[in-house]
Amino acid sequence: MIAILNRALCLSFLISLVGCGVRGPLFLPNVPSAPPAPTEPEPKGKLYPPQTPASPSNPSTAK
Repeated sequence: MIAILNRALCLSFLISLVGCGVRGPLFLPNVPSAPPAPTEPEPKGKLYPPQTPASPSNPSTAK
């Protein structure tokens, strides 16, 4: 009975040493914290590219 427990203990120890195949040291990754929320809204500026309203007075597009 003791021989069976001894072999089971050795087998479980060997299996735990093998692990899941991950190499290198095991560690928890450093996750960067979320950036703080902006305190003021984004500035309103000109759009790029500038938006031009479609007008029928343009002779190149009114064909």
